Amino acid sequence: MFAALAVSRWIENATGWSIRRFVTTARRYRTIQIQAGPRVLTAADPLPADLHEVLQAVTTTGPARPGT
Repeated sequence: MFAALAVSRWIENATGWSIRRFVTTARRYRTIQIQAGPRVLTAADPLPADLHEVLQAVTTTGPARPGT
C-alpha cells in the first residue's frame, strides 16, 4: 500500500493532474490485439493531446534520486 501511495504521489507531481483524473482519463483508452491467421492486428483509439502529454511526462520523468 505504501508503494502505491508513493507511485500515485509521483504521478501527481510529474503531471500536475490528480491521481483520480489520471486514472479516469487513461482508463478509457486501451489497445487490443487480434490474431487473424498468421497476422496480428492491433486496434487502438488515438489518445487525446492532453493525455499524450501527461504520459510523456510520466515516462520521461525519472524517479527522484538521492543527492540530485
